[in-house]
Amino acid sequence: MKKQTSQWLCLLISSILLSACSTPPAPTPQTEPKPVAKAQPNVPSVLIVGRSNKAVIEDIVRFRTSKGMKVLSRSNTRLEFSSTVSKANIPTEARIQYTLTQASQGWQLSAKVFQISYPATKNEKVEDITPHVLDKLNEELARYVTN
Repeated sequence: MKKQTSQWLCLLISSILLSACSTPPAPTPQTEPKPVAKAQPNVPSVLIVGRSNKAVIEDIVRFRTSKGMKVLSRSNTRLEFSSTVSKANIPTEARIQYTLTQASQGWQLSAKVFQISYPATKNEKVEDITPHVLDKLNEELARYVTN
């Protein structure tokens, strides 16, 4: 049984690696390439001008930790926070991811919110709930433009 499992795992990994190697053909010179659509048009974001990424990151950390959230990961351009949802009937956690990307005029700050049911278990279920909290998220992002 163990040999069968390891063979299945090798087959799975091989298929993933091989599928990543395939690339679409390049467009012919006669045809124009299709415009690339934004990957996630409903991700809220703001342009921050005149502030350093460190100052923005510090403001986000200060605000989110004051709300009782814990920092899961932190870098110069990315933050992730988590908080237990106490009113849920099942073990549930809320996570917020912030991403700063360099823009021509400053920094583009975007955020996504996830709800994780049964976190850190084999039954873990991750749901993107950003569209459901869009208004609150846009209000929060606006505060980092001027702080």
